[in-house]
Amino acid sequence: MGIGKRASLTDLHLRTAMEQSPLGTAILGPDGRYLLVNAAWNALWALGEGGPPEDSSVFENERLRAMGLTPYLEECRQNGEVTTPILFCEATPETAPRWVRALIYPVRDEAGTLLEMGLVLEDFTERKALEDQLAYRAFHDSLTGLPNRALFLDRLRHGLSRAKRQAEQGAAGRVALLYMDLDDFKRFNDSLGHNAGDQLLVGVAERIAARVRLGDTVARFGGDEFAMLLEDLEDVGYAADVAERIKRDLSAPFEVDGHEAVVTTSIGIVMAALGEDYAEDYAEGYTEELMRRADIAMYRSKGEGKDRHEVFSSGMNHSLARLGLEENLRKAIGRGELRVYYQPQVLISTGEVIGFEALVRWEHPERGLLAPSEFIYLAEETGMIVPLGRWVLSEACRQAHIFRRQIPPATPSRMSVNLSTRQFRHPELIEEVSAILSETATDPLDVALEITESVMMEKGPRAVDILGALKNLGVTLVMDDFGTGYSSITYLKSFPVDILKIDRSIVEGMDEDPEDRAVVSATIGFAHALGLDVVAEGVETTGELDELRSIGCDIAQGYYWSRPCSSEKIMELLAAGSNPQSDRSVAASMPVTTVVAPRA
Repeated sequence: MGIGKRASLTDLHLRTAMEQSPLGTAILGPDGRYLLVNAAWNALWALGEGGPPEDSSVFENERLRAMGLTPYLEECRQNGEVTTPILFCEATPETAPRWVRALIYPVRDEAGTLLEMGLVLEDFTERKALEDQLAYRAFHDSLTGLPNRALFLDRLRHGLSRAKRQAEQGAAGRVALLYMDLDDFKRFNDSLGHNAGDQLLVGVAERIAARVRLGDTVARFGGDEFAMLLEDLEDVGYAADVAERIKRDLSAPFEVDGHEAVVTTSIGIVMAALGEDYAEDYAEGYTEELMRRADIAMYRSKGEGKDRHEVFSSGMNHSLARLGLEENLRKAIGRGELRVYYQPQVLISTGEVIGFEALVRWEHPERGLLAPSEFIYLAEETGMIVPLGRWVLSEACRQAHIFRRQIPPATPSRMSVNLSTRQFRHPELIEEVSAILSETATDPLDVALEITESVMMEKGPRAVDILGALKNLGVTLVMDDFGTGYSSITYLKSFPVDILKIDRSIVEGMDEDPEDRAVVSATIGFAHALGLDVVAEGVETTGELDELRSIGCDIAQGYYWSRPCSSEKIMELLAAGSNPQSDRSVAASMPVTTVVAPRA
């Protein structure tokens, strides 16, 4: 085949490929006149089969010129280099906007002379709409349509940059950040359901958005948390006014699924610094620092009674570490970071292990394994002890069933859970205990609840009612830490308890201190006279054990036998099923005691 025929055949192949292409394609001369267009080009511009007018030029196309494409063609003709693809929008009053993606390329001979230009256009409208939708979803809350945390932080960074420039020019233009959390929203959600909760959140979002200026930003961070960015402020007074107006607007009832819902909110306010340390403050991470400060102020407002706002002050800085711990603790249950460790309880008369005390631990992602003394106080102060204790009770019941499969059927197995002060005061305590027993299919006769004597004494006559209601569930009651509070025999007689637990502070060193020995002996004596069993905790030496045995103590626990260990280790011991031959051996008959109060 000759060269001419091969060239002709190649040209035919190229024309065929161009004609079959779904992209609008035009081959243009150096002057911009149309040399060849395909069917997709004609369809893109509704030209029909005839195509562009004969000898017409792309530079005469008013639609391409209005889109802004012709300058790029001119650049290709003059310089031969155009960075493509380029996205253009064609918008007219009569039609919806249409997005077109363009590729422009020159065709030159060996000497560099421009022979032709190629212009390929793709209708990008649907894809652009999809990309815009995905981008919107990435930066907006799907429920309320408000900006999400990512977009809010981006706008906060830009707002801080503008404020910095204004400050350098001597103009007033401060930035305020408001962080708000609805009070008791979880209770509303649990009562009426998540659909009703979502409706309420949408209504709250609408009222908040209506209360800020056009240039301000309102965002939802998830759950019932919202944030506001207010710019160009002279002082914190305007931000405080906005907070007051929001609280007032939310006080009007919401209509949700036929119910009227009244909402209150706690708001924290922080102003971005514009002092001498401004440049340092606006270093990397300052936006997150502002968020932490607003969060601190918000939690301060909750701590002061809710339905209020607090402005962050430097005096709150000491709360940063505590706040971080508190935030992490709130998430620990959901993240599965809490652990239960078990310590054997031994029947002193035989040395046989007849139970375990389960001690809660926190597997902190950064600080490692935390003892109860490092976080239980915080859970008690904030009220988190209630859901935490609820989880511990449920977990203990679940684990007891796993242990039970390793225990001989005839062996009794009783599980105890320590109730903290906050839990004992909780108005739904009885219902929650009953529900957990039912959900875990646990026999109430296999459960004992431990309450410290100080808690019982604090509630006085009311304690008797609460204890009676618990007793009616069929559970066993234990007076814990006896000897550290009132230690009143009279009150002990009035409380329907079954077991007395002597605190380690009295047991420690009793083999060397006659007074401690006398106290423990007397306690055991009157407990037995009342028909109560006695548990001594904190036994660490042979001397202490010998004294307890000699004065008739029933059960003991402490480092003398074992430190607390994981459930996996307990399962190994249960699977071994060894028969104890000494005080330090571990047997297979194991009631379980679960404790959420601070212990070692």
